[in-house]
Amino acid sequence: MKISHMQPNNKFSLLALLAGNAHEVGLSRLAADKYGSTHIRGSAVPHGPMLRDLNIATSAAGGAIASHQELAAVSSAIRPQLLLERLGAVRVEVMGVESISFPRFSGGAGGWLSEGQSAATNATAIDSVLATAHGAASRLGLSRRVRNQSREDVEATALRELSESIAATIEAGFFAGTGSNNQPLGLLNAPGIGAVAFAAATPTFAELVAMIETYADADGDLAAAQFVLHPSDLADLLKREISADSGETAIQYIDGAHRIAGIPCNASRHLTEGKHLLLDPTAVSCVYFGPAQVEMDTFSNGKSINGGAEICVFNFCDVVLNRPAHVVAGNG
Repeated sequence: MKISHMQPNNKFSLLALLAGNAHEVGLSRLAADKYGSTHIRGSAVPHGPMLRDLNIATSAAGGAIASHQELAAVSSAIRPQLLLERLGAVRVEVMGVESISFPRFSGGAGGWLSEGQSAATNATAIDSVLATAHGAASRLGLSRRVRNQSREDVEATALRELSESIAATIEAGFFAGTGSNNQPLGLLNAPGIGAVAFAAATPTFAELVAMIETYADADGDLAAAQFVLHPSDLADLLKREISADSGETAIQYIDGAHRIAGIPCNASRHLTEGKHLLLDPTAVSCVYFGPAQVEMDTFSNGKSINGGAEICVFNFCDVVLNRPAHVVAGNG
């Protein structure tokens, strides 16, 4: 028997959408029709651009058809903010296409002029980098009892678990994707990035400073620079002394952040262990194609018999590196 998830008129619930409630289904169809992706795998979930449009509309023009707060809670869980975005990478959300090109500039010339002298010839090279929709799928198992409830705590727990699973999938691809087997080409494998080789698995302080030198030589902004490490590598550097018996470690906690030579240091278990990343996050664009989509799988692997189910979430996305020289990878 189909369970109805009763909600106030302007509420929005993921479990109610999956149960087929008319209000949520109507908003989902609006998201699909106006902002939809070329890849259809499930019900569209209202996302950033739709929330923006609803928020600025008048009540008569549709601004009151859903609570912005309720929609934002679901939207931010189904398409969570990644570490790269929290550090300053740009999120780009496009609709109706499965690829998009970003212009990329390099070179350029200038010089000092005497009276009547012509300006130096512009040597700027202009090319483009292509973002293509790659499908990132995440799943969360639910029992029959859980999925038939509409309590706010059940919804919040499901959204939290989904958010962690989705972020893990996308972040791993954006950092270390190979560009094959339907994966995006991650930052570590992007052509044109800087590279510093380490003599051992755990780098010396001098080798970490060499990464900073490589970054700065490419005109990288030191004020914008961020290190990203695997937690195990961060732990190793917290124990690594700059010089023997100095008591001063390669990573220090200064002004509310862990830092290497003054540059903030962040941890992500989705970065390949043994890889050390230094980058200007604004050189990176996280591109999403249309709204995220959800589907309830109640049939595969005997679910129709045992009553189990899985929420399947699909995000079509890619990562674009606009300034490759402002990403430096250290390798042990």
